[in-house]
Amino acid sequence: MSAVSPNGTGAPVATFLTSLETGRLDWDRLRPFPAQDPVERELGDKLVAEVEGFFADRVDAEALDRTRTIPPALVGDLQERGYLRLRISPELGGLGLSAYNAFRVVAQACAHSVPAGQIVAIQNGVGAAAMLPALPPGPLRDFVSRRIAEGMLSGFGDTDQSGQNNARPTLTATPVDGGYLLQGEKLFTGNGPIADLIAVSATVLDPGGPKVGACFLDTDTPGFSVGTRLEFMGSRGLPNGSLRFEQVFVPAEHVLVDPDGDQLPQLVGLIALIGRIYFTGGPAMAIAKHCLSWSAAFVARRRIDGRELGEYDEIQRIVSATLAEVYAMDSAVRWSLLESDLGDRWFERFAVKNILVRTAWRIVDRTVSLFGGEGFETVASKVRRGAPPVPLERAFRDARGLRIAGNVDFQLDNQLGRMLLSAFHRSAAGPETGTDAGTAPDQGILPDLADDDLSPANLGHLRAVAALITEFHRVCGELVRKRPDLAELFADERTTVLLGRIAGELFTAAAVLSRAAGPEQSPEPSRSPGQGQELADVYCTEARLRLTGLFGRLGADAGPDHAGISRAWLAGDDADRLTHH
Repeated sequence: MSAVSPNGTGAPVATFLTSLETGRLDWDRLRPFPAQDPVERELGDKLVAEVEGFFADRVDAEALDRTRTIPPALVGDLQERGYLRLRISPELGGLGLSAYNAFRVVAQACAHSVPAGQIVAIQNGVGAAAMLPALPPGPLRDFVSRRIAEGMLSGFGDTDQSGQNNARPTLTATPVDGGYLLQGEKLFTGNGPIADLIAVSATVLDPGGPKVGACFLDTDTPGFSVGTRLEFMGSRGLPNGSLRFEQVFVPAEHVLVDPDGDQLPQLVGLIALIGRIYFTGGPAMAIAKHCLSWSAAFVARRRIDGRELGEYDEIQRIVSATLAEVYAMDSAVRWSLLESDLGDRWFERFAVKNILVRTAWRIVDRTVSLFGGEGFETVASKVRRGAPPVPLERAFRDARGLRIAGNVDFQLDNQLGRMLLSAFHRSAAGPETGTDAGTAPDQGILPDLADDDLSPANLGHLRAVAALITEFHRVCGELVRKRPDLAELFADERTTVLLGRIAGELFTAAAVLSRAAGPEQSPEPSRSPGQGQELADVYCTEARLRLTGLFGRLGADAGPDHAGISRAWLAGDDADRLTHH
């Protein structure tokens, strides 16, 4: 758990991770909030507007959802415009965009159609083309570069039939003369059924012991086939499939192996963090901003008992909560992607997927309730009766899938919690004394956090966040002292899941406060540039309530016998009692 950039410069990176390392909110390093260069911002604005028109002209989002069929010419059109090479250098026909501008383009594409936008997100985020920066000079880099220049579409297969969370892939790569033979199957591979080039994770059966590697191959390679196309409740029409490998030969120079053997090479993993933000966070941002616009229009056209809907207390709370959460989502993305290199802010980039998709889920769920029956109604039904054809039902389905894509949300919390505890274990960090879990130190002990740029309410939130960071640090240190065996510590998955969630909540609140304390580049998503402080207050008020509950559960006693109850039921002892009508 290091705040030093692995990008080769050795320079310290402004990262929230420093605060978790030390147990003290490093406010000076969280300010000023990252700002996009005006020239780069203008470039992004222009491209976002272009993408908006492009998708409106070429994709009927409702028809795509209904038929689950991508327009035949769409992929070719995307290639022609360079949208499948957003971050690739112009020398290879790319647009050379920054990480943040590429995110903006993906979010705009998903704002028109989530599955169509995800084709762009997968190619630019986790496809073989996105892996180019991780490839060392040599035959593999030359191969992928050539295929990019030729206009290929790609994907990355990582999920096996046995699931995504095994220690090693079940797809195997067996050494043979000149290369490897791949045997097995991959599931849930975005762009897989229509890809020209595929990268897959595999267990390389090396004579010195199994290692994890990434294998790159053209999809016309003998022995490769698409098993079946997969369909989901949301993202209907996204090309996704199971991929079969029957003794598929891959040249040795097209296999990238982790020298330590336990996981994909580090640079591949760092690229995948950004890619996951694209293909899950981009759609989440699009859905959340749509809900904000739809809510405003719905409230404006409704009256209850002759009174404008927006004058009711609960409606005002619903609207302000959505405004504040969109502001928080945008803040988390900007902090994670602006003013940072590939190796920087890995913690934030790991955490931001769950931050975005969970927040979008709260927003869309809240918006469905605001709309009532009209929120649950399909677009076709609305069209038949002449109601505004807001696709809220589709957004609801799409949003739920995002919590599963790129690994299910609770497992990502589990992984993040484990990574943080592993770092505490290595450094034996954590003070010997402190308050009990679930309580915060006296907020008055942190006078150095006074900040004239924050409102009194937000200064209070800042002090509370700082106190909870200290408590988080104490709890982690105490856990590794009480359970020095990491395997035993990790077996308590509820604890690691809660730690991951708490860390994400603390980061988001800190990012929101950092942004609110500085000058706003643009008024989005508020309607007034001065609303940043108010939105931060709304968001942090609710975040502190969530954190109180999470810390409370973290410090709770053992509680019910979940293991005994589940084992007995799974053994069939009580199956008839609750499953039969």
